[in-house]
Amino acid sequence: MAGETIGVVTDPGSSLSPEAAAKKGVLLLDPERPFDEQYRRYLGFYDKLLSLHASPRLCPMYERAKSAAETIANQRVRAINTRLGSAGLGSAALRAASLLNGGKSEDEALAEVRRLADQGRFLLLSRDLRRLVENGLLPGFAGKIGAALRLWALISLENETFLTSPLPLAQGRVLQAVTAQLSKHFTTRAIAVRAVFGDVSADIHEGLKKELGKKLHLHSGTLAPMDAVARGRVGDHSLAVFAYPVG
Repeated sequence: MAGETIGVVTDPGSSLSPEAAAKKGVLLLDPERPFDEQYRRYLGFYDKLLSLHASPRLCPMYERAKSAAETIANQRVRAINTRLGSAGLGSAALRAASLLNGGKSEDEALAEVRRLADQGRFLLLSRDLRRLVENGLLPGFAGKIGAALRLWALISLENETFLTSPLPLAQGRVLQAVTAQLSKHFTTRAIAVRAVFGDVSADIHEGLKKELGKKLHLHSGTLAPMDAVARGRVGDHSLAVFAYPVG
């Protein structure tokens, strides 16, 4: 409908801080409060809402958002499974809000979310291998050996499923491994990167941009702390990186 205003909503699993979200026009849900109440409050400012969430295989927020959206009359709230997670979800929410605020349509914003899911690449690096095993993200045998050797696990997200890299990583090879994985998919195309980090050493999260810039055409990049929801699932000592081609 011409002239209708559409707001973008997401949850803390996006690793967007309230300040960063507000600056870019993204609305954040409080997981401690009923979603339907928050939707109704936001609908006092918008005609419709797009509520973007991580894959339900990774986080339960989508199912909760979908149930709450169904209680709102006239389909004014659409809960969307972005098929992404963490840094990828944050990227999708920011891109959708940017397009809508720039006058693009709901369909165009959702097409961009799908493009990020289809063309983007999500990598998770974690040293908390026991936590990955507990949450079904790493086989028990691999987790025990890796933890004993103090190795990192490199995992990619494809088709809403985490796929474990067959190569164990020592800490000194973490950044090179991220660059190598992304180089397989992005050679000459300019990319945007969003990375979120837990309790990892500064040389890792501060050196990421420099390392990526050596072999990739880095158009833009953002770095932010990892949210508590994601840290609870993948462990405190983790780094999540999402890259996607620029338009």
